[in-house]
Amino acid sequence: MVKKIKDYKYERVDIDGAVKFLDESIAKAQAAESGAELSALRDDVNEYFEKAFDNVSLAATRKSLNVHDEFYSAEQNYYDENMPAVSAKITELNKAMINSKHIGELEKTINPIIIRNMRAQLRIMDEKIIDDCVEENKLVTEYDDLLTGLKYPWKGKTVTLSEMRGFAKDPDRSVRKAAFTVIGETLATVSAQLDDIYDRMVKVRTRMAKKMGFDNYVEMGDLRMMHIGYGRKEIAVFRESVLNDVVPALTALKAELAKRFGIDKVHIYDNDNYIEGGNIDPVGTAEDLIEAAQKMYDDMDADIGEFFRSMCEAEAIDYIARDGKQNGGYAEMFRSYGQPFIFANFNGTMDDVGVLTHELGHAYAFRRAYVNKIDPDLFVGGMETAETHSMGMEALCNRYNDRFYGDRAKEATYQQIFDALNFLSYGVIVDYFQELVYSKPEMTPAERKALWLELEGKFRPYVDMSDVPYINIGGRWQYQTHIYQSPFYYIDYCLSTCLALQFGELAEENYKDALSRYLAFVNAGGTKDIDALAHDAGLKSPFDGGALKELCVKVEKHIRSLQ
Repeated sequence: MVKKIKDYKYERVDIDGAVKFLDESIAKAQAAESGAELSALRDDVNEYFEKAFDNVSLAATRKSLNVHDEFYSAEQNYYDENMPAVSAKITELNKAMINSKHIGELEKTINPIIIRNMRAQLRIMDEKIIDDCVEENKLVTEYDDLLTGLKYPWKGKTVTLSEMRGFAKDPDRSVRKAAFTVIGETLATVSAQLDDIYDRMVKVRTRMAKKMGFDNYVEMGDLRMMHIGYGRKEIAVFRESVLNDVVPALTALKAELAKRFGIDKVHIYDNDNYIEGGNIDPVGTAEDLIEAAQKMYDDMDADIGEFFRSMCEAEAIDYIARDGKQNGGYAEMFRSYGQPFIFANFNGTMDDVGVLTHELGHAYAFRRAYVNKIDPDLFVGGMETAETHSMGMEALCNRYNDRFYGDRAKEATYQQIFDALNFLSYGVIVDYFQELVYSKPEMTPAERKALWLELEGKFRPYVDMSDVPYINIGGRWQYQTHIYQSPFYYIDYCLSTCLALQFGELAEENYKDALSRYLAFVNAGGTKDIDALAHDAGLKSPFDGGALKELCVKVEKHIRSLQ
């Protein structure tokens, strides 16, 4: 019988005990007489923290399910204050291992990426920034609580942001505009708080970067997101490719859409709509979608089908939006149980199918890394690799759109592919905005909003935001949670979209071959860099010359063939 996640026993991590264990481990690393001893020590440390980190994740998960839960809110505060001390000690342990005269022996027995990542970690964590990390954690929690606590007035009642995003995709254009107006007006009521929280975030992150020897937070932020093996130079090349290849294609496609819709131009409340009369919504209830997903995965691959069944049996997919539940969606892994978990907020739109494919891609990759016994320091790889697992799954699931959309499956595929291409221009705005903000941390809130509008004009010239309050002065980014929570995460979505679109185009030519390549990509986890993983799968890396140019030609042709 599968153990349900709700029955997992939570125990507060003894931080003092964890620090003591790490101090002892540091002494052992310093005294090690062979690479074998260092290797055995790593195994002991990973085993010790597997359960500890699961308890940290369990507290965060249960708090996200109900931000009003006083017990888990207090536990989250406890970890916000104390986990940075553990991180600093782990860095000390890494330093002791790197400085050991036997490190060469260890390097011969483990994946070299682990050693490279350890060296990178030494650059971004130290005891001298513990207080800054505590402050950062508290600011993220403050932002989460503020955004989750916002109530949006809608037709005589109040609803969540997740629900508002559903209304913002309504078939009726006037409803979409009204929804965006409510979002903008509601954000405006807490504008000063949002500005203040972010201003403090920029300051604390800049302060910790300077303490660690960086000119600003940009490089440190990339390293914290494990952007190793590539940096701002490579990202700039990718960004220019989006500007030169993706933006013109989108500008043409959006102009055609506006003409077909009979509107003057694409406004922000039109940008996520691709079909005349409104986007397609999935058919049936939330439970119907779960059942359809089970049938899809059973047909796709026996192992994926069985995995999805086990997720349902463990009640490891929480998808109902409700008061007090945090916004957004994510996938988590409880390693000591070998059990992934999916957090979501269904809103009756295509996003719901996206959750059952995108987050399932993450969860399945977690399970494969666990089954394949991939080293915990590698597991599913960097975020750009992990997001390819999820977005690649989305692309491969288009084959089964009839199970969710009935006789409108072709339109749904058109919508999913168009939406993926459309995302690229927005995604680079999010990343570039942060690069520029952290390069000039003294910017005022007004200057940051002006910068956002400037980037919108450059990368999304086809979108008009002028008639939506607060959004029209550059406030859109303030409910893009990644900007506050995880700086520089968003470029990973962009890089992975480049690979996922390639998996999708391969699936059109030979589905069995595309699925086989995808599964090999997933099973490799984080054992290789994104360049090598892409090339092994027969794809172009996002950093290869012409990757987006050639891809855009194929995708634009594919989109038009589905209209």
